[in-house]
Amino acid sequence: MTIKLDPKIAARPLPADVADVALIAADICAAIGDVSVSWWHEEVRTGRAPKPAIQQPRFTRWRLLDVRRFWAERAAHASANAASGERMAERAKKASIKAREPAAVAKAQATRKARIAAREGAAT
Repeated sequence: MTIKLDPKIAARPLPADVADVALIAADICAAIGDVSVSWWHEEVRTGRAPKPAIQQPRFTRWRLLDVRRFWAERAAHASANAASGERMAERAKKASIKAREPAAVAKAQATRKARIAAREGAAT
């Protein structure tokens, strides 16, 4: 059995005046941000994501306008933190290079041997 969808109905956009009050389910909220539904529910539970407009057993819905605003703010926050992320990556790269120096490797090996010896001494 095949289902035929009318392309005229499927392609019809949501009118702008209705979009502000449209109600959507959790799977749509999660799909907008490309995250899992469980992640979305956790964000709602902790108060970081918008609260549902309607919450009944097996029927929880959010306003599309609130969800759009949430994802827009999250994207703006992520782009603002991009510069700090790049600085952190640069520092980590320098630390990694420093850790590979012979003196650092020798010190790490000596510390490891001392910890093993202390552990074996405490066990006996």
